[in-house]
Amino acid sequence: MRLEIELEVPDGAVDKGGEAELVRSVKEQTALKLYSEQRVTTGEAAGMLGLTRIGFLDVLRRTGIGFQVELDEEDFAQLRRWRDDKAAQSGR
Repeated sequence: MRLEIELEVPDGAVDKGGEAELVRSVKEQTALKLYSEQRVTTGEAAGMLGLTRIGFLDVLRRTGIGFQVELDEEDFAQLRRWRDDKAAQSGR
């Protein structure tokens, strides 16, 4: 299902550079709300945001929203890759 939302914003409230960040934030908040109301799974919420499940779990951690999930071997492999990528980005 595709849902399109039109939002009237006062002139000058969002500059051109901030528009993409506002759209990203609205999408993230929508996915978090649907997840917290148990309307979508972690995988579905991740798909809404173009993330892996592990990436969405990081969003949950960052925002302080709790989760219950059972991880399989592929999830653990993604976690290891994600951890290694984060370590490489921070220069460790």
